[in-house]
Amino acid sequence: MSEIFYPPAELARMLKVSERTIRRWIQKGDLPALRYGRQLRIPASALEKLGRPAAEISNKSDWLAKCRAARAMMPLRGDSAKILQQIRLDRADR
Repeated sequence: MSEIFYPPAELARMLKVSERTIRRWIQKGDLPALRYGRQLRIPASALEKLGRPAAEISNKSDWLAKCRAARAMMPLRGDSAKILQQIRLDRADR
């Protein structure tokens, strides 16, 4: 089977980013691409390289802990304050 290749504009639409972003990723080496004359083509197999292993991404639990701490410091107002507090307590028990 032959591999599927995408032009930068089509790949940008698929990933919901600008074409300039795709070209920048190619230039930085984050996204492999082939050049046919003056045209760039990105192999479908290169899309797997866009995803980063979890170890490379900042620790999600640290981020989640920071978000929860920030939310806890925010003042609760209105009638829904008690309901929101109960939801937080229920989630904390999980």
